Amino acid sequence: MKKKSLLTVLVVLVALVIAGYFFVGNPVVAIHNNQLKKAVTSIKDSQTVTLNEVVPFEWDTVYTFKPYETKENIEKVIGTKSSSIKETVNEEMVSLVFVKDNKVTASVFAYPSNLGYEINFEGSVSYEDNKTFLVENSIGEETNIVKLMLQ
Repeated sequence: MKKKSLLTVLVVLVALVIAGYFFVGNPVVAIHNNQLKKAVTSIKDSQTVTLNEVVPFEWDTVYTFKPYETKENIEKVIGTKSSSIKETVNEEMVSLVFVKDNKVTASVFAYPSNLGYEINFEGSVSYEDNKTFLVENSIGEETNIVKLMLQ
């Protein structure tokens, strides 16, 4: 009887993990997205930063995409498929995909007001490039947004 109950518990745990993956997505990407949000929104009193200084996880290249870009085109550009890739539905949305060793390590598709930040550049930025971004803290009535703009 103990073997049967242990097997039942194991099956339930595996089912919960699989269900969680479908509802939340890749847990590593979710953790990195949260770490990125904390890191960028905590930038204070800086005039400029590099993404190398700010991003708290390993990455090779970060991509941004124009509004309404299809998931298929995004996957074609980054060179890999991922369930973490979404399509933006509005011109104002942030669209970022971080890739490390041909795997998506973070993907952000949301409004700056929900994120508390936005990172602006066109195309892609490589970790090796160590590009500098101008920091602007935009304080509004309802939201505070940290903006990083490629110099």
